[in-house]
Amino acid sequence: MSPTDLLRATSFRLAIALAALFGASTLLIFVFIYWQTAGSETRRIERLIEYDARVEASEPRALIERFVTNRVTNDFHHLTYAALFDADGGYVAGDLKQVPPDLPLDGLVHVTRVAPPGEAGPTETVRAVARRLPDGSVLVVGRTSEELERLREQVARALGLGLLPAILLSLATGTVLSWRANARVKAVNDTAERIMHGQLRERLPIRGTGDDFDRLSGSVNRMLDEIERLLDELKGTGDEIAHDLRTPLTRVRARLENARRRRDSIEALETAIDKSMAGLDQALGVITALLRIREIEAGRRRSGFDAVDLAEVVALTEELYQPIAEDRDITLTIRAQPIGQLQGDHDLLFELVGNLVDNALKFTPQGGKVTVTLEEGRCGPVLRVADSGPGIPPEDRERVLLRFYRSARDQHVSGVGLGLSLVAAIAKLHEARVTIGDAGPGCIIAVHFDRAQRAAGRAVGGLVTA
Repeated sequence: MSPTDLLRATSFRLAIALAALFGASTLLIFVFIYWQTAGSETRRIERLIEYDARVEASEPRALIERFVTNRVTNDFHHLTYAALFDADGGYVAGDLKQVPPDLPLDGLVHVTRVAPPGEAGPTETVRAVARRLPDGSVLVVGRTSEELERLREQVARALGLGLLPAILLSLATGTVLSWRANARVKAVNDTAERIMHGQLRERLPIRGTGDDFDRLSGSVNRMLDEIERLLDELKGTGDEIAHDLRTPLTRVRARLENARRRRDSIEALETAIDKSMAGLDQALGVITALLRIREIEAGRRRSGFDAVDLAEVVALTEELYQPIAEDRDITLTIRAQPIGQLQGDHDLLFELVGNLVDNALKFTPQGGKVTVTLEEGRCGPVLRVADSGPGIPPEDRERVLLRFYRSARDQHVSGVGLGLSLVAAIAKLHEARVTIGDAGPGCIIAVHFDRAQRAAGRAVGGLVTA
């Protein structure tokens, strides 16, 4: 990654911002440490000065003079001051020639300026205490601020030397982390570019660390797997459509060509035309069913959802298919309990029930029976359609919901294999799940409508075999 790309990266700018925030926080901490250190030392010295002045003020006059003399004599570095004055302000002992005019005689520490011994003029800052003794004399005890100033300078220098490495370290850490993050982003971008150029089997890199990048890459890879599966399914569907349309269209062309060549009679020509129209109707039916499945799977019909009485839908289906069942000598039994209303598309639900009943009638032999039941389950309404036909083998129960799938033993039955695909699409749109099981003999296909899942807004469409 080039330096220009690194400077433009959002993660690097974020690292700079965090470094600035860290530097400001560190500076505030250093200021607090400086204030606490210098202030603590200042308070300690002031307490010592006040203590010395208070203790010595209670001593006899001779001991006070000795204290002042010893304090001045033993101060080789000239850091302390001590002096004794009589009641009129005259000098008695010590290294101050007079009481500083701005120093109150209240026994508290005050900051004043005094002239060092042997020099003229107030040139040195001193923290001093002045107390009037019982005999009227004045005791002054003080200490220069030079030591405090030196301490402040040392603390400030130490904090300053620590602040710069801290900021540089944060910048270096931010830069390294930004470079690593951008390296992974670049790897993702490169992979995405290859996928966009047609290499659909490429997947985003995963390092196995379980971090955010790995989780994001895993989600995208699963999405790519699903897209690849859908594209393969779409390709296969296209091939199946071409195969299923080629047969009826080839027959139509052959019939029309034979009719044109033979020209036997008007009746023969009309018969050929009728058969050709039936073949075209079959092709149009395939296309219409596929477009309808696509529309349903796209979820465009959800905007038309309204309260639907599923029991009424089942009753309408009985009116439509009862004559068909009687013509085929099949007993069609409907048992629908009142279950209240649910949100859905009336026409699509009617189509779902109709396709299930039509599929059951198609595979049920003469003298058999088809039973449709609607009842309230634990989570919502359950629609079951059972037949006495050959049933569906367990290995085919997932595939029968795919488009154009027809098992080898069902090739003699009319149809193109889109009925149950349409049922699955409508069930998924209504957040229902389809189960397929044995009816002994025959099979039973159930659609479970889950009121709780619908209320929570979660999709539950899918197939569960029983």
